[in-house]
Amino acid sequence: GIDVKIRPSPDFPTWAKRISNWDFDVTADGVFNWGDPVIGVNRTYLCNNIRKGVIWSNTQNYCNPQVDDILTQASMEVDTVKRKALYAKFQKMVADDLPVYWLFMTPFQTVYDKNLRNLPTSIWGLVSPWDELYFEKQSK
Repeated sequence: GIDVKIRPSPDFPTWAKRISNWDFDVTADGVFNWGDPVIGVNRTYLCNNIRKGVIWSNTQNYCNPQVDDILTQASMEVDTVKRKALYAKFQKMVADDLPVYWLFMTPFQTVYDKNLRNLPTSIWGLVSPWDELYFEKQSK
């Protein structure tokens, strides 16, 4: 019972312009949040990041000053337990407000040669520096 008009974009720049200029009712996107919420999560939810014309900002125009306060506190918190509790509170608030509806989690798999050594094992994965990777010489 809902009339939908699908506007496929011919290319990425066209899609990015539409989204960043709020020319949509519903869209789908995969936002990469990097290894720390300050880098990736804040940009999606902070009131001061509602920036027309800027892709991957707060394009849904969500503004909740309480969420801003929690994200600001969490960004400065050095105690891991306290920081985790702040992000849990943040998650509950945005789950209730629902400015973004998460449909799925993108899995990131990596395949390595069995002789490659010193693989990146941090939260940064393949965006880690590769300068210390090396291939172990095979014995004959």
